[in-house]
Amino acid sequence: MAIATTPKKLLLLGLSTLIALGGCTTPMTPDFAAMSKKYANILEQYQIDMIFTNIVRSSLDRPLSFLDMPNITGTGSISTTPSLNANFIGMGAMYVPQNLAGVLGSVAPSLSMQAGNSFNFSQSSLDNSLFWKSFLSPIDLQSTKYFLHNHIPKELILSLILDEIVITSPDGKQKKLLNNPLRAEHPEFQKELYQLISYGITIQNTFDTIDEGAPMTQKELEKNYGANPKQQLAQNGMQLKQVASSPEARYQIVKLQPVYKLCIDQNEFENFIKQNYGSSIFCKESGAIQAATQNRTKEPRLEFSLRSTKNIYDYLGQVVHAQLANPPYLVTLPASDGTFVKKLNESNRFALLLVNRNVSGKTFASMDTVDDVIYSIPQENNGYSTLVINILAQLQTLAKSPSSIPSSPAVLIK
Repeated sequence: MAIATTPKKLLLLGLSTLIALGGCTTPMTPDFAAMSKKYANILEQYQIDMIFTNIVRSSLDRPLSFLDMPNITGTGSISTTPSLNANFIGMGAMYVPQNLAGVLGSVAPSLSMQAGNSFNFSQSSLDNSLFWKSFLSPIDLQSTKYFLHNHIPKELILSLILDEIVITSPDGKQKKLLNNPLRAEHPEFQKELYQLISYGITIQNTFDTIDEGAPMTQKELEKNYGANPKQQLAQNGMQLKQVASSPEARYQIVKLQPVYKLCIDQNEFENFIKQNYGSSIFCKESGAIQAATQNRTKEPRLEFSLRSTKNIYDYLGQVVHAQLANPPYLVTLPASDGTFVKKLNESNRFALLLVNRNVSGKTFASMDTVDDVIYSIPQENNGYSTLVINILAQLQTLAKSPSSIPSSPAVLIK
């Protein structure tokens, strides 16, 4: 192209390009779906790390602290700015029009783009009396029953919620088994737990009997409740059980109260179960209402101490402390009958919670302490670690109530 012969055409071309670019400044629509997904991933990791951080704090005997993110607002924009760069060349003796200082050598239109997005979120502290009151209360068995499915090992959920097993013999002697990996009797607790699992221990909705008043004779019952006291009491959710036969038959009024309890269905091991734990462990006792109360004094009695969500943090802190001690003790939960093993090829597939200290690599969760020690859960070969964090997150959510979460913004971070 002969530049010297077409300066006006090139100038007009450049100006028209600039005008055309000026009409293309409409902002492009930001991808808010991608922004939302990114925030969701960040929030998920924040929640995982917060739970893990409090487990580590518990292992170090430090106070727990909980934060929540109740609100999030986001903005995003993309804008374009057109520009035109022109180069002029002096032509020496060649004729140059008076309105041009030189000849247009090239036109270089350009388009610059600026993009930006931001999130504002509020952090609310859950460290208040309403939250901690529920957080410190024993876990409701009705809620725990949800976790007893075939995809969650029974030995895992029972290890988390059971703090102690107490077996009282007929002579009053007690055998206490504490679920604490820092104590020497922890293997004995696990042995007893697996024995109960083999017998089929579960959580069921059943009835507790509450004695109403003192035992009465048949005449006293008819005087107070009419000619048919059994039918009259049944209409009010109560039943009769005979507690004495001589010198005159006496009957105790009992009220049935629906409850959730750890119990065992009657099965082929019924005699062994009754001999070792007593008949009160059964979910439904055959003839229990008619059975004499004094027979119970000749049987052993099995009782469970349930943890609160706070106690589960304490327990997992003990698990971390034990495996990082010298010598280390790794709490493992081998598969019981009916447990589906998902991680067959992993060496730590039965580890309850696997935590490393100052070990590099891909992590599922991590936490830096004030003394520059890094604790982490590895991304792979971590046993039940991810499932434990998942269960603990759900139990912690159950401890929340609308009134326990402060109104936002508590702390606004931009």
